[in-house]
Amino acid sequence: MRTKRHSLTFSQTLALAAVVACASTGLAAPYELRVYSDDIPQKEESEIELIMSAAKPTRMDEGSRGQVFQTLVEYGYGLGNGWSVGLELPISFADGRHKLNGLKVEAQYVAEHNAHQGLYWGVRGDVGYASSPYETQGSNSIDLNPILGYRWSTWHIVMNPSIEIPLSGPHAKPQFQPSAKIARQIAGTRQLGLEYFSGWGNLSSVRPPHQRDETLYLVWDEKLATSRWNFGLGQPLHPSGGSVDKWVVKVGVSLDLD
Repeated sequence: MRTKRHSLTFSQTLALAAVVACASTGLAAPYELRVYSDDIPQKEESEIELIMSAAKPTRMDEGSRGQVFQTLVEYGYGLGNGWSVGLELPISFADGRHKLNGLKVEAQYVAEHNAHQGLYWGVRGDVGYASSPYETQGSNSIDLNPILGYRWSTWHIVMNPSIEIPLSGPHAKPQFQPSAKIARQIAGTRQLGLEYFSGWGNLSSVRPPHQRDETLYLVWDEKLATSRWNFGLGQPLHPSGGSVDKWVVKVGVSLDLD
C-alpha cells in the first residue's frame, strides 16, 4: 500500500544510518542490490529509495584493505498506466575516500495484472554513466532488465534476466547479469526469502559456474504505512572462484513522498 505522506521514527532513522552501501575490488559487485518487481510509484506519486550495503572484498591485494561501502540514492515518479521514471545516484566509500560513482536515468513499465495472484511481466531500462570505487574512469551503458513475476498463495517469485550493454569504456560486449527472488509472507506485510545476484560475463560466452560472481542473500522485507524495508545478508556461492566478496550486508528503504 502506498500513501502520499511519510515520517521516520527514531528507530528507523538509526537503522538507516547504521548500514551504508556495497563493495568489491576492481571487478566491482553491483551497487544496485535489488530485484525489480511490480512495486512502482502510482500515478502522480513519488518516492525516494536508498539501497545501502557493506561488504568485505576477497581480493585484498588488488583492492581495498578493509570494508567497502556503497549507497544508491534514487528518486522515482509514477506516470500512470504502469509507467514510472526516475533518477539514480550511486556513491561509494572505500579506503577513507568518498566517490560519486555515476548518474543514470531510468524508466519502468509493468503490464496491468492481478496484484495478489498470478503472472505479471514488465521491463526496466536505464542509461547513463557508472564506475566502481576503484576505477579512475567508468563507462556509459544501457541496462535492460526484463521482469517476470508470479504470485500464488503466500509465495512470490520474480526473475530479472538483465543485460548491460556498454556504450564506452574497456568492456565492449554485452554482459549477462541475472537476478531473482523468492519470498513467502510470514505475517501481515512481512516476508522472508532469498535473493540471488550474479555476473555471468559476456552474453555471447558466459563463464562456467565456478567462475561466476554469484551471491545468495537471506532477506527480510517489511511494509509499513509509508515505507518499505529490505534487510539482507549475502554469502558468495563460489568463495574460492569468481565471487568478488566474502560477505555482504544490505539495507534498502523506500519512502513515499507528498
